[in-house]
Amino acid sequence: MPPTVLPHISLVAETLFEIGPIHVTNSMVYMLIVMAALVLFFIFALRRRSLVPSGAQNFAEAIIEFLLGTAEGTAGKATGRRIFPLIATLFLFIIVANWSGLLPGVGTIGGCYRVAEGATEAAGGSLATPVSAGYCPGGTEFVPFLRAANADLNMTLAMALIAVITVQVAGIIAHGPGGYVKELVTPAFLAPIHIMGEISRVISLSFRLFGNIFGGEVLVTVMYVLLGSLFVGFGTVIFLGLELLFGFIQALLFAILTLVFISTAMASHAGGEGAHDAPHGSAQELGQRAAGYVTGGGGSAASGEHGDNKVGETAQHIGG
Repeated sequence: MPPTVLPHISLVAETLFEIGPIHVTNSMVYMLIVMAALVLFFIFALRRRSLVPSGAQNFAEAIIEFLLGTAEGTAGKATGRRIFPLIATLFLFIIVANWSGLLPGVGTIGGCYRVAEGATEAAGGSLATPVSAGYCPGGTEFVPFLRAANADLNMTLAMALIAVITVQVAGIIAHGPGGYVKELVTPAFLAPIHIMGEISRVISLSFRLFGNIFGGEVLVTVMYVLLGSLFVGFGTVIFLGLELLFGFIQALLFAILTLVFISTAMASHAGGEGAHDAPHGSAQELGQRAAGYVTGGGGSAASGEHGDNKVGETAQHIGG
């Protein structure tokens, strides 16, 4: 009986080739594929818009209504619509990257590369011949051509930095530089804790997403090796189903936490205006209810002073 070969597992993304000083990794390639897929989908869905949507346009509008309802249900109509483009972009990119990372070939088809001084070089020239994991000759290492974008800490860290920097900019715009600094250092003896709290948001957002996606991929890989043909049947439904669920939860959590942080930074500036009532049974109403449950609002949209307090409590409890 041949020994069991464990497919390639690497904590860091591998370099496929270089363009000048830029090291192009397999996660960067997959990131570009996901971005191109999203752009092409919305171009296709909205190329012939009509007042009565159908097909791809109907699906695209349902997604936008859900995300708009989530933004308004968390931050109110005024603030929610201002930061909606960022929240929608984060959610759509993360969920598509998470779900598409489960497709066959992602992480399992690659080339045999020589490893030299931390870099990789194709064994047969500039481009490696596609092979499956575990079939590389001696002296070479299997490197997948594609790696799930969010299984790379660099990707999740970049998104977390964008989110937290936006939070700081929103606070400065809402309260002015003086007001922002005053909020940060009041009371003075807690200023270091406030600053550490802002930095910890970067760590929590990036490591939570990276850990869940990378850990899920490792779990699916290991279970496939251990269960073999049994995994293809019964195991696929369980583990891939869980990964689909976790992928959605992580995308929603990252987007809503970013939304909560920005809402908290702008609370006193844009407070007092709640989300408008969405049509009953619409995707927008579903988004408002989802935002209410995630932020602890019991399924109702945050509004007025109560909404601002609820957003602040949420940031304290789940933002760390």
